[in-house]
Amino acid sequence: MEPNGKFEYIDSESGLRQACAALADAKVLYLDTEFHREKTYYPHFALLQIADKAHCYLIDPLAIKDMQPVWELLLSPDTIKVFHAARQDLEIIIREAGALPLPLFDTQVAAALLGYGQQVGFGNLVQRLAKTTLPKLESFSDWLGRPLTKQQLLYAADDVIYLRPVYQALQQELEATGRQAWLFEEMGTLCDPATYDNDSQNMFWRVKGVTKLKPQQLAVLRELAAWREHEAKRLDIPRKRVLTDELLVDLARRPQLSLADMERMRGMSSGQIQRFGPALIDAWQRGRECAKGEWPHPKQRGHLSEGTEVRLELLDALMRLRADEERIAPHLIACRDELSLLASWAGRRADAEPDIACLRGWRRTLIGEDLLRMAKGELCMRLDVNTGRPLIERIHPDHSPGV
Repeated sequence: MEPNGKFEYIDSESGLRQACAALADAKVLYLDTEFHREKTYYPHFALLQIADKAHCYLIDPLAIKDMQPVWELLLSPDTIKVFHAARQDLEIIIREAGALPLPLFDTQVAAALLGYGQQVGFGNLVQRLAKTTLPKLESFSDWLGRPLTKQQLLYAADDVIYLRPVYQALQQELEATGRQAWLFEEMGTLCDPATYDNDSQNMFWRVKGVTKLKPQQLAVLRELAAWREHEAKRLDIPRKRVLTDELLVDLARRPQLSLADMERMRGMSSGQIQRFGPALIDAWQRGRECAKGEWPHPKQRGHLSEGTEVRLELLDALMRLRADEERIAPHLIACRDELSLLASWAGRRADAEPDIACLRGWRRTLIGEDLLRMAKGELCMRLDVNTGRPLIERIHPDHSPGV
């Protein structure tokens, strides 16, 4: 289907079966979802858009009780499923279908590897690759309301119709630059079902203020955050509607806890105390009684070796130069914390290489090996006398720079 093509709205099980039959032989499917989650824990699924090169369907999950035909279609391993910024779409699909729609292609991830920016928006990509400006009027529409307006339906259809030219352009660039393997690596997290499983016992590490707590307090926070996660899921409300991060940290710090203590806490309502108070005390008590050997401990940064800051600036300059040469965002190659660990290691070099992302996979090939050479004193940087641009040169054993 070409951009501005027709679409069909599907709101019956018979229509869904017919649509899935029409799409059954497609080698590539283009997908998007519309949902709301501002007031809920789980995204409330409102619309599924799906297209191939000849069809575009807008499927209404509020009207169709049995969506199984489309889930079977999406779980076929013989069809590439294309999304833009797929994470939340996949969260819906794995919950509804029970599995991920593999194989996947995320145009946002591909675009980042080709120099379009790390989190480039779909409209931006369409403008640059399909030379078309998409309207933004329906970005914050009420997708749960019915009937959907003509403008909403057109907006929703465009999100998958224009995925095709964007996907094709990015595929061509990936092939031309030899970066298909890069994309395969980067898609690993999206393609891992564990990505979509919120482990309640480790949710406390995401709580704002966790770094300010001592190990025993962290044990308390772990129990409180796990309890909050369970309650948010059970009630299908956002975590902060159960209890804010600030209150969790305040509770974790306390040497004792009772309902009377909660009543004196700033920010905790009488309704929360009445509804959750006893359960909070139970969770707090479990954390306080946790054996010392089971207390969580923050990952400690090793002692930085002398001269780390200077070496860090050299490594950072090399990374930025390579990023500029390869037309890719620097922070996609290596973050400053990784480079700091490498710079500190360079001052000792008595232990194994640090286990950091820029020394694995395509990043190691692109920049990691040269970062290691510079850390070992085997590379130098200088300015070209003619162009003024930085140059990277190997250092010969006699320590004189050379090519």
